[in-house]
Amino acid sequence: MSGSPGPTDERDDLRTALEASPDDVTLMIRLARLEFAAGDLGRAERLFRQAVDTKASADALEGLGTVLVRRGRFREALPHLQRAIGLAPGRASAWNSAGEALGSLGRLAEALEAFTRAADARPDFTPAHYNRGLVLRAMGRQDAAMDALRQAVRLRPDFVEALQALGALLHGTGRYQGAIECFRAVTRLRPNDPGAHTSLGASCQMLGDLQTARACYEKAVALAPEYPDAHSNLGTVYQGLRDMEQAEACFRRALAIAPDHQDALAALAANMDRRGRYQEGLALIEDHLAEGNVELALTGAQIMQHLGRSADAAEILERLLGRGNLSASARQRLEFNRGDALDDLGRYEEAFAAYTAGNRAKPVRFDRDEHRNDVARLLEVFSAQSWPGLPRIDEPSERPVFVVGMPRSGTSLVEQILASHSMVAGAGELTELGQGAIELGLDQGIRFPDSMLTATVSQLQRAARAYLDRLQQLFPDARRVIDKTPANHLFVGFIQNLFPQARVIHCVRHPLDTCLSNYFQNFAGQGIPFSYDLGDIAVYYNDYLRVMEHWRRHASIRFHEVVYEELVHDQERVSRELVAFLDLPWESACLSFHRSKRVVATASHAQVRRPLYRSSVGRFLNYRDHLGPLNERLDWKAWRRSGFADRVDAWIPSVAGPQ
Repeated sequence: MSGSPGPTDERDDLRTALEASPDDVTLMIRLARLEFAAGDLGRAERLFRQAVDTKASADALEGLGTVLVRRGRFREALPHLQRAIGLAPGRASAWNSAGEALGSLGRLAEALEAFTRAADARPDFTPAHYNRGLVLRAMGRQDAAMDALRQAVRLRPDFVEALQALGALLHGTGRYQGAIECFRAVTRLRPNDPGAHTSLGASCQMLGDLQTARACYEKAVALAPEYPDAHSNLGTVYQGLRDMEQAEACFRRALAIAPDHQDALAALAANMDRRGRYQEGLALIEDHLAEGNVELALTGAQIMQHLGRSADAAEILERLLGRGNLSASARQRLEFNRGDALDDLGRYEEAFAAYTAGNRAKPVRFDRDEHRNDVARLLEVFSAQSWPGLPRIDEPSERPVFVVGMPRSGTSLVEQILASHSMVAGAGELTELGQGAIELGLDQGIRFPDSMLTATVSQLQRAARAYLDRLQQLFPDARRVIDKTPANHLFVGFIQNLFPQARVIHCVRHPLDTCLSNYFQNFAGQGIPFSYDLGDIAVYYNDYLRVMEHWRRHASIRFHEVVYEELVHDQERVSRELVAFLDLPWESACLSFHRSKRVVATASHAQVRRPLYRSSVGRFLNYRDHLGPLNERLDWKAWRRSGFADRVDAWIPSVAGPQ
């Protein structure tokens, strides 16, 4: 069977032709290009040199310069490329090769100019946009870099390297949903690439989608059993799922493959930290803290703080922040941890500056008007007039206990106290309730709470059964299970219609302490977008007060309220009241909650490993000069109307304006 001649045949034909016409520059260049495409850079270079020596055309000069770039001889390449550009100023490919040489020599501004000239000369020349994006990224101009990489992907949707670079930039700047779209495209184009699945898992994980992240990492491990990154990242998912033993096993597998894998070392140390094994965790990494790895520095600093070595922690973090090549995400995390260390040391002005820098680096934005409108609609749907007509079910289970309130209001502490009881399990922050609310109107494109207006009893039964099945799966023997997702305060009406026999515990803390604690906390992912601006926090807090006042007036579900300051100052009384509210016999273990071996997966994991301490009461007094945005925007009348102001102020003086 005959076929068309292949590249080798064509090269042989050109070699024969060139032997017959040794001075034919066109033949030299054609053959040189084929040798270059075949990867024979030595032959390609010789042929391009011969062409340049015979007649220094733009084609010959560009070809020689490009071969030299591919061979890593950047200084030697530049004069040839510059001569080619002089002969043909509109030649995009020559500008692009010159840019590659300049970039490799560290001459980034000149490289950017070259790639820009290439893109201007030929707007559809994909490599110019891609390379321009890489240089802009190296220069720290991340938004411009993303624009250039997006253009490369628009021109060539299957450009894997551009998708990977864009995904990495989006992930590094906290734009995780965009990163997921890029990495999903890469996994479709390269389904057997373990790195692509690992990158996709990392972005899913940052958005709190741990199940998808786990599936991605497991796929990566199946494709490459000796790939340490996949094992290490899989361990972080298990850690998020509070399976600390399985997480430890994953980290140790990663380290067995790569003993110096710094992220796995940091993750294993963090695992020890979460379990209260501080000395063991620090011993793993202390000798590595000078190596400049962000994860190691963050974990080491956190453990040092837990061991009372906040000055050492601050020094490590400040040294790393002095480097100029940190991503926005890394700088943001380091600033938050530095703020914590400085706060421990009583250096409050510096601490506030660090927290502010961390918050400003977070690319999450909160839409105040949208949230206000959502709250108004929630209260309208669950109004005294409308609520009785909404579907409800007679689920008899008393198992669910919902601990609600603002984040950082004591919800973790209440959960840990109750979970120390032999008949109670703490589930942490579950997503099933919110997911059930979302799914009510999903088929019709109706959002909650409007979906309650069209929901059926059978839909509510399915949502309730899914939630109870999850509790059974997690804690089959517990009589009561605590779900301490703070934002469930928005779902109290939904809870009542699903679980009329459930209980709700509302945690309250001084508004200024609560708001500042949110501002000082680097929450994972993008789940709490209001927490990065003091004005946004005040707006959200005011809406929270409105919602809780509404439930207090209109809800019939069993309701108990805990004032954080009273719990701290009168632990036994408040703890006994909590246990009695759950209709359980008193157990003294609830007073020794800090000795529990239970894993806490939220931001308060270190606090609940200590006995009750009072330093967090009135903490806002240390930052009185920075309270203006809160004092001005908080609804102090609503706070007084709630009935908690006098109970809280009995323990701390108020520095807010007229209340």
